[in-house]
Amino acid sequence: MLKEGMKLEYKKVVSPEETAARVASGTLEVYGTPMMIALMEKTSFELVQSELAEGESTVGISVNIKHNKANKIGDEVVCESTLVKIDGRKLVFDVKVTHNGNVVGEGVHERFIINVEKFLSKLN
Repeated sequence: MLKEGMKLEYKKVVSPEETAARVASGTLEVYGTPMMIALMEKTSFELVQSELAEGESTVGISVNIKHNKANKIGDEVVCESTLVKIDGRKLVFDVKVTHNGNVVGEGVHERFIINVEKFLSKLN
């Protein structure tokens, strides 16, 4: 059952494939903003997925993120997602990524609960 206040933490080590230079978001070999946002989305998705009905999932609909600090390859980053609001099928998460206790990035991410079959049928 979904409930406000649920949290999930996910740890990972920054890999060479996740740098700004590799994902075309810059020229530096530092943790790329798109990859940090993907980690925030993944953590939020995993937080709620097991609580949904069979045939349901979530899709990301909004990100409002600040990337405050650079990280190098090999740094361990920790993402924490907290479900702060349930508004019908819309879910709002506070997300934060840290490294050694320092905030790397933070913001708000929104997802929407969908019926997978119905959602995919609209693409055709």
